[in-house]
Amino acid sequence: MGDTRFFHVIYGGAHELPRTPFQYERGLQELFEKHLHALTGVHFLDREYSTGQRHSRRIDTLGIDDAGAPVVIEYKRRHDENVINQGLDYLAWLEDHRAEFRELVRTKLGAERHVDFQVPRLLCIAGEFPHQDKVAAQNSRRRIELLRYRRYGDAYVALDWVYGGPEPATPRRTQPATAEKRPATPTPKPGHLSPSNYSIYRPWNKTSEATRQLFRKLETRVKSLGNVKTDAFKNEMSIKRSDASGRETVIAYVINMYSRTVGIRLIIRKTLLHGIPLDDGFTQPFNGGRYRAFILRGDEDIEKAEPLLRAAYENLLGGQSRP
Repeated sequence: MGDTRFFHVIYGGAHELPRTPFQYERGLQELFEKHLHALTGVHFLDREYSTGQRHSRRIDTLGIDDAGAPVVIEYKRRHDENVINQGLDYLAWLEDHRAEFRELVRTKLGAERHVDFQVPRLLCIAGEFPHQDKVAAQNSRRRIELLRYRRYGDAYVALDWVYGGPEPATPRRTQPATAEKRPATPTPKPGHLSPSNYSIYRPWNKTSEATRQLFRKLETRVKSLGNVKTDAFKNEMSIKRSDASGRETVIAYVINMYSRTVGIRLIIRKTLLHGIPLDDGFTQPFNGGRYRAFILRGDEDIEKAEPLLRAAYENLLGGQSRP
């Protein structure tokens, strides 16, 4: 958008609108906060929100998107300002203050508003982003989005997603998991991390709330093992373990969530289940015996599944096998 020119055409004449930077940086923040949902799809919660004595800073704008993900918004006022690192510090604060954020949402938007902390967003807004900001956003394991603005006259603002945004511009194809073919680990979309919006997975919205709650219980249990995350794609979900270097390996796949009855179907690579008896009726061979499949229908099944997930996690930790 660096060479974009805007014209006001009226009564047979065309008049170019000049670039008009905000006289004060506060004007930029006030403009976005007044029209936040229209401009970014984020619901406004608070401004200059204090992070307390430990962080001793204030979040420019705090919001929540339609999917329930918390959104930290920072406005880059100077070309050399490291707004990304500052925003990442605020995301770390958010992880430690979930109850405080939930109470803020309840106070501002009502108790019925759903909050999902799986992938909080950092949205950086500026008139320009240097190349190093784009590299930092691309290489971060957090969901970072860069939104560039241009102001023309007093009434026109143009927006351009430099990186990320609600709909990444170049989605990549994923390979569905089937009984005839080994499921491949899907390649995430640009800017995509472990999503708070599970509806990316097609069966999610076709299942009952009881099944979705069952999945969240499973997710909570498996995340207690250590550095574990979930990813959702169109045809499957995956539960992954991350090591210190950032390398991710799959612990289990979710390949079906039953719509009419409560149930989740998972598969784990058989080589990851070393030392676990498998002829118990709970698991069944899958994909030529290379995987073991099992169905969770309630809390009791989650208890049965935990040793399987723990064995897979620990085998990955010891480097004995890789999916």
